[in-house]
Amino acid sequence: MTEFHRRPVDDTPHAVHPPLVEPVAPAVAPATTVIHHTTEYRPRRRIWPGVLGAGLIGALVAALVVSNAYDNRSIGQKVDAGIAATRQGLSAAAEQGAQVTQRATEGAAAVLDDAGITAAVKTALAADPALSALKIGVDTSDGVVRLTGPAPDAQARDRAGVLAAAPKGVRSVDNLLKVEPAGNG
Repeated sequence: MTEFHRRPVDDTPHAVHPPLVEPVAPAVAPATTVIHHTTEYRPRRRIWPGVLGAGLIGALVAALVVSNAYDNRSIGQKVDAGIAATRQGLSAAAEQGAQVTQRATEGAAAVLDDAGITAAVKTALAADPALSALKIGVDTSDGVVRLTGPAPDAQARDRAGVLAAAPKGVRSVDNLLKVEPAGNG
């Protein structure tokens, strides 16, 4: 609210008098409340993550102090023990790496062996006059040779089986050659 004070009245006849009552500002200005409306959501800040983190750090420090209280080794001895443990871990990792490499090498050798067997069988079939003109499929997997395609007669079919079994590394032959009658070709 605004207070009003009265001015003293001047009795001069020619003076222009201002209004008799003039407003005076109050001693304490009223507090204005400003409300800011935003569309951005701001959740309340949580205290528990900080308290939890501080608790975990405190627990780790306490565990370290307690474990060091029961360990009578010097710093040098602890460092030496850490180095020895690291060496032991590295040697174990190197051993595992060597085993993995050996298994991969054996697998690659088996594939190369199969390819070598297939090449040897195809060469032997191409050298035989009765089988060289035929399209005989040769497939080798884990030392097992599979022959597919036509054969002019039963004797040529059996001969192809014998030639396929000859190279080193062949465990068995799956002879699927079909004898075609002499009129087809």
